Amino acid sequence: MTELHFRSDDETCAATLYRPDDPEGEVPCVVMGNGISLTRRDGLPRFAERFADAGIAALTFDFRHLGDSDGEPRQLIDYQRQRADLAAAIDLARSLEGVDGDRVAAWGFSFGGAHVVHVAARDDRLAAAVSLFPMLDGLAAARAYGLRETLRFITAGVRAFVGRRMVEMPVTGPPGAPAILNQPEAEPGFNAVCAEDSAWRNQALMRPSQPFAGFRPVRDAHRVSCPLMLCLASEDTISPLQAIERAADRAPRAELHRYPIGHFEGFLGAFDDVVDDQIEFVQRHVA
Repeated sequence: MTELHFRSDDETCAATLYRPDDPEGEVPCVVMGNGISLTRRDGLPRFAERFADAGIAALTFDFRHLGDSDGEPRQLIDYQRQRADLAAAIDLARSLEGVDGDRVAAWGFSFGGAHVVHVAARDDRLAAAVSLFPMLDGLAAARAYGLRETLRFITAGVRAFVGRRMVEMPVTGPPGAPAILNQPEAEPGFNAVCAEDSAWRNQALMRPSQPFAGFRPVRDAHRVSCPLMLCLASEDTISPLQAIERAADRAPRAELHRYPIGHFEGFLGAFDDVVDDQIEFVQRHVA
């Protein structure tokens, strides 16, 4: 493991590189972005270590405004900035000594999985992409979350816009709580995934100019030219499943993998099944 830093626009992001033991020549690399508000220490090290054990370097990083990366105000969830951070992390991986710049793959979970689809649609040099239970359609999610939750988001956005300030609310909470994610699986999932030394905070700031319903990376899927692994959790109540299926239908080289689990179980009880499938996919396309 090596701690690194890289520039995204005019700010610095923190990253951790996991290298294989005794590599022979240049190795492929997977660049890993986490879900909404989560940091590089939350669940990602376990995946990164398994990739490194399989001979594939892994680069994890914190999006700006989160974890150890720069960015004010803290806890801002700006999807345009996060997309730029992922692209900058991919550029870093390509520049690293011992990494084959033509064998770099992108990996993301949930909100980060959506960023992977968006970035892969614009980076023809990517060797592969892995999107784990991605949030690909904010409009579909708003419909699924129900009228009450949708009105809560709209009201908060209007108040923030009128007051010229950010929308602020908890990331997660129990059912009925005024949080971004309050499904029954949400709060226990965050608690289970977050590391003991995590910098994660149950707080999020959002720009009124970036309404959640307008976040729709599913529309980018048809432009992803590299092999794309889409992972779908059939018991997921957070990421709309039909959007993942649509993306799999539209992406020219997509593979859809289904798992009978919830949104966070890929980090927990189903970890071995999920990571083994991902390693096989990455090895097949980049190794």
